Amino acid sequence: MARFNTSEFKLLYPIIGLFIFVASIIQIGEQALINYKFVPTVIMSANLLLFALTLVGLLSLISAAKDPNPNVLVRTVVAFMGFRLIGLAVIIVSYIKMSGAAISPRSVYAGFALYPLYTWLEIRLFLKLNVKK
Repeated sequence: MARFNTSEFKLLYPIIGLFIFVASIIQIGEQALINYKFVPTVIMSANLLLFALTLVGLLSLISAAKDPNPNVLVRTVVAFMGFRLIGLAVIIVSYIKMSGAAISPRSVYAGFALYPLYTWLEIRLFLKLNVKK
């Protein structure tokens, strides 16, 4: 089992902050989102999924960085980018199946717009950790 020190756990704060920021925007602007034909639940679901997978992904990256085999790190990066994309696709497809013809493409695009934001933040934080070593 991998051990994480305090400085490694402090890297999680920006991810938690991004999640809270996006969730707050969705909650505060819920009525405005509805007026512009967005479905806040879809965006919040995408936010929650991306938050969870980014959190697990960053912890896995930190753990993989400690392995002497560089292939472990590369596989971890690729795997978690794929997990986020597949997870997001599953949420979107299930939303489309449940909604039938009444889908909101804007909500789908908003969910997809969160993906590069979380991916960028995860990679940036991981690189920040490696610079310190």
